[in-house]
Amino acid sequence: MNVNLHEALEEIRQWIGDRKATSPYTKEGCRVSMANIPSERVVLDVDIAFPTDRTDTNQCDLILFYIDDIQNSLVSVPMELKGSPDATKISKQLQAGAHIIDGLVPSTVKTDCVPVMFHRKKIHKAQLKKLRTSRITFRGAEFPINTQRCGHQGNLAQALAKSSKR
Repeated sequence: MNVNLHEALEEIRQWIGDRKATSPYTKEGCRVSMANIPSERVVLDVDIAFPTDRTDTNQCDLILFYIDDIQNSLVSVPMELKGSPDATKISKQLQAGAHIIDGLVPSTVKTDCVPVMFHRKKIHKAQLKKLRTSRITFRGAEFPINTQRCGHQGNLAQALAKSSKR
């Protein structure tokens, strides 16, 4: 059975309910711009949906869901917003986001996972190398972590455009 993408997005929207993130999308002083992202979207605030002690958890900050009409798929974007990036922790947080997506999106829905990390400060070369070689596993496929600077207009659209696995 193939589920309609719009129905799937609406089911996700219903589940998220009041756990949605609201604009401006900011964490740790890092802002994500939704410029050039389809308006039919929903953003889950993972901290609201799954409240925990942030020092003891590996969960991402936000998850964006929208429909890519050209690819005919639901795009799911786990996002981590960081002041100072730690590649190992970021990989675990984005992997946890992929796990949440897997639980929310029916397996019959074609879904692309595009993990993105936004950062304020320049990333140390060793951390950048770790991020570039890290992969997030989602439904049997591996996806690279895309990086982008905080606060720039269209930063999310730029991260999605450079995604090599879509």
